[in-house]
Amino acid sequence: MTRPLLGKRALVTGASSALGAGIAARLAEDGARVCLHGRNEQRLEEQRAAIADAGADVCTAAGSLSDDASARAVFDAAEDALGGGIDILVNNAGGEAAGNAQAPWLDASPDEWVATYNSNVASMVRLIQAAVPGMKSRGWGRLIQLSSASVDTPLPIIPDYQAAKSAIRSLTRSLAMSLAHTGITANSVSPGLTLSDGPEAWLKRIAEEAGWGDDRDTILERANTEMANNFAGRIGVPADIAHAVSFLADPRADMVNAIDIRIDGGR
Repeated sequence: MTRPLLGKRALVTGASSALGAGIAARLAEDGARVCLHGRNEQRLEEQRAAIADAGADVCTAAGSLSDDASARAVFDAAEDALGGGIDILVNNAGGEAAGNAQAPWLDASPDEWVATYNSNVASMVRLIQAAVPGMKSRGWGRLIQLSSASVDTPLPIIPDYQAAKSAIRSLTRSLAMSLAHTGITANSVSPGLTLSDGPEAWLKRIAEEAGWGDDRDTILERANTEMANNFAGRIGVPADIAHAVSFLADPRADMVNAIDIRIDGGR
């Protein structure tokens, strides 16, 4: 098996949950030394141990990305744990504002919009600005941001989240332009409905309201046919997203820059 990321060091944010952990595991499988970021130290350690059991070189850096000082502390801790500069930054952390509960348009307060932008956009900016100088000095780097397919197929709810995810695509393209001729690429990945803790809880609520029952297989089948409705005929899983991130991180992807890859089964 080829290991294209041997010798590379990667930081994956939001890696204490299914999607981020899946990305981290795939990069480790590809040979990278990987640092997992998250806020819950217990869950972070559980994910680290699971990936390390497969023989991977993996560490953790816990902390918040909600302000400049905290984000810098996370970045510095990751660099120290990895024993040098970060070559691959995967900006996966984000989500809706606390307490938003997928609010309808008029119920999402301006303060929640600001909080969601900080969680999704400003957190990424903080780490990008910390990582780029080192990448420039080494003449190589990968900046990969997680956006959302809901940018293209928006819902009438969670407008703050969808707008923030749209901003991520825009900042990524602008970033790629600003890093021309440096050896650093900037791309984004936009998952559609993908099974992880948050979406599964959301689907359970939908199932209760729609009367689908509480059997997981039935819920997933109904969600696939009535919500995902894609050409693949199934709901995505974290490995689908990890494959795309792995591709963008690969040194052989030097000519792939300033793009967004939608992973939604062609919905």
